[in-house]
Amino acid sequence: MGNPNWRKCLLCGNSKDIIKRIPDNSIDFILTDPPYNIGQHSTGNIPLPGRTPMNNDVAEWDHVNFNPEDWAEEFIRILKPTGNLFIFTSYNQLGRWYNCLDHRFDTSNFMIWHKTNPAPKIFKAGFLNSCEMIFTCWNKKHTWNFISQREMHNFMESPICMRPERLSDPKHPAQKPIKILEKMIQIASNENDIIFDPFMGVGSTGIAAMKLNRKFIGIELDKKYFEASVKRVNEELQRVTNNNNKTNADNVKAGLVCEASTLEQQKCISMEQLNLFSTLPDWAEMLQKESKEVKKEKLHKSQEIKLTKMLKPLLKWPGGKEKELKFIIPESPKFNNYYEPFVGGGSVYTAFDANHFYINDKSEELINLYCYIATKNVDFFGWAGAIDQSWKNMLSFSEREIALKDIYFDFRLDKITDQELLTMLRQHLNGERRQFDECLSIQFVWNRDDFFSLLYTTLRRKLLRMKKIEKERVIMPDEDIMDNIETAYMGTLYTYLRSLYNDKHLYVENSPLHTALFLYLRYNSYSGMFRYNDDGDFNVPYGGISYNHKTLEKVLAYYQSEALCRHFENTTMENLDFEEFFHEHQPQEDDFVFLDPPYDSEFSTYAQNDFTQNDQRRLANYLINECHAKWMMVIKATPFILSLYENHGLNIKTFDKTYQVSFMNRNDKDVKHLIIKNYE
Repeated sequence: MGNPNWRKCLLCGNSKDIIKRIPDNSIDFILTDPPYNIGQHSTGNIPLPGRTPMNNDVAEWDHVNFNPEDWAEEFIRILKPTGNLFIFTSYNQLGRWYNCLDHRFDTSNFMIWHKTNPAPKIFKAGFLNSCEMIFTCWNKKHTWNFISQREMHNFMESPICMRPERLSDPKHPAQKPIKILEKMIQIASNENDIIFDPFMGVGSTGIAAMKLNRKFIGIELDKKYFEASVKRVNEELQRVTNNNNKTNADNVKAGLVCEASTLEQQKCISMEQLNLFSTLPDWAEMLQKESKEVKKEKLHKSQEIKLTKMLKPLLKWPGGKEKELKFIIPESPKFNNYYEPFVGGGSVYTAFDANHFYINDKSEELINLYCYIATKNVDFFGWAGAIDQSWKNMLSFSEREIALKDIYFDFRLDKITDQELLTMLRQHLNGERRQFDECLSIQFVWNRDDFFSLLYTTLRRKLLRMKKIEKERVIMPDEDIMDNIETAYMGTLYTYLRSLYNDKHLYVENSPLHTALFLYLRYNSYSGMFRYNDDGDFNVPYGGISYNHKTLEKVLAYYQSEALCRHFENTTMENLDFEEFFHEHQPQEDDFVFLDPPYDSEFSTYAQNDFTQNDQRRLANYLINECHAKWMMVIKATPFILSLYENHGLNIKTFDKTYQVSFMNRNDKDVKHLIIKNYE
């Protein structure tokens, strides 16, 4: 942006709506403090004998079901490749943030804020709430400003926010001290960087940004907190301006303040109703300029690569290249048509634009999914919706299982024996059969006896294990017990749906249902892995507690989105061996072939199909001796692969990749990868 003509942009409205206007790759540092969802577990203010109850700092928003999954994609979209993401969070949300962000960044970690003056516990019945977690994410080459090793501890101390800094009117229960926010901003950003806080509160992050000569965008829904933040940030900006010998803040065009005074009663304020353009050019337009500069840095200046508006991959897939796009895109040529013989989850296919796409995969199930999406197959979307609704219904049912919790409490206290537990469990489940019939979609032909037998076995094991853990280690909080019971129900449904998927007759007789089950299992299996046993049955277990609240609703909406449908209109899909695919379609000189083949490893199963070293030789022979198009391959570096492509005048580069899961020693955690091209 060169010499920016703005310093702050404060917006009053629903950040979920406003964030959609922020351009891709435009924010340097997201530092925010979203709702913790602690209200549902809180008993409210703490009663004190003969005294006024102690304020437990639980706000209205803590009673709202805040879902990190709803925010992860937008955070990733707007953050620059060099940016950092810091999220204040609580114990009950940490796992959910980790689950939806960890695999999307090179590194995820956490910081601890130790409060040196936490609220006391009068009854001394547990730990003081003296620590608060900050979940952190970044990619390689991120901004990181440390002077010494001593500074690099992921632990910092300060008192909680106290007067005079802490406001009393309005009193914000989660106001953070500016000191710790300054430290984070100083570490994770540079001067004139853009700091973004979509849950601004009373503006503390904005003040810290002003103090350190950063630009700031903050959003706050609550009108009284928004007004307080405007006052505080303007006061700080005035102080900074005066210190810089400016005549007044207005002369430097401080920024936009968008109020909603005429819409106070509305909880959600649309951008059309906010007067964003009264004093300065559109803030989003200014960000767009900076975003374009970032993209130019990622591409060769001589190239005119056509990119989409970064459609998302279609699904999880082993070895997906979404995180590697930052390496792939700058190395890509300009082209007419696009070819990809091992399309997988489609992260590269959806990143580019082309006159026409030719994609292929050896997995028949995957290509069936793509075809059903492209043709808007009614049966497939009907089955997928039915599976998702059954999942939601089961989750809702499990969250109400208070009676089962009470049975377990008696068992934990040895009021009932192991055998009595099993009898009571069986009686309880038999009494709930009608409710289960209402939970599970009527579209399915449920084998109720099989389902109940599986549910009984799963719950029995879960309850026995919980008691064992509690006797050997520590008593679980009530919410953890309910989470475990919930996971037993959801894991049972997953296992039952997995058995339907493994029914070989279903594959032939009802391909849309089988494909819908394939999609569901892709999103709910442990770490997104797909593994088959010797009988050809998929056998990866359920992902666990962090998967309980995952639904297909957004995925199915994306599959039916106009942008994705347009992408498929220009796509030819095949389910062939890669050589057959190339000989069928014959890529030409002005075309581009991207290749992400199965890796050379002991574990080389590719969607139930082996990809051997002989297949690697066939591929290398075609690319080196027959292919007329420009091509790029991304593959794990091994001596065998290097032996195939060295000494042929090819352009070979390396980059580092970190795997989150190393299954069956398939890959080392940190490995070298190759980018191999037949062009400069």
